[in-house]
Amino acid sequence: MRRFSRGLAVLLAVAGLSSAAASDDVVGYEAPSEEALRCLSEDLPVTVKVDYVLTGCWVFTQSTFYLKVTQSGAEVSGRGDDWEDPVKLSPRKLSRAEGERILQDLTSVMLRRESESASGHAPTRYVTTVEWVCGGVRGTKRGTVAFTAPAYDLYSTDEEEGDTSARAVGVRDVVVKALRQAHR
Repeated sequence: MRRFSRGLAVLLAVAGLSSAAASDDVVGYEAPSEEALRCLSEDLPVTVKVDYVLTGCWVFTQSTFYLKVTQSGAEVSGRGDDWEDPVKLSPRKLSRAEGERILQDLTSVMLRRESESASGHAPTRYVTTVEWVCGGVRGTKRGTVAFTAPAYDLYSTDEEEGDTSARAVGVRDVVVKALRQAHR
């Protein structure tokens, strides 16, 4: 957790914000509300960090994605540690519209309703953590939310409480797509 907090402090510094000026609007494992995520589309600059971990049979990967959207443009970077096709992306400039599209995709996925069919019976467990900071020095908002898609257990017939599979996998898919497109 300490490393996670240091990462957020670095992001705040990159965004030109101090942690003293920011307020925690969303923290935890609950699905964020539309209200809490509104700043991602309305209050520039926006900085987002996504960590996603995949664990399964003989597999463990940990990946990170960064997105910063400002009035003048956007920047993405990160590392997709996919065992089949790893991607490492040094900071890459995007248009503001491209950055806003990625933000919209992330917001849509985080607000998605869970469905029984979403979790399926995959042998891979996904844990996705999204951190964001938005707004100027005055009125800065930030949040952290985590989503989990539990791995299928042959001995368990019940859905895990707090299963947020559609969101966990969806956030990962948005990030992987953004990394791959920016890598071209």
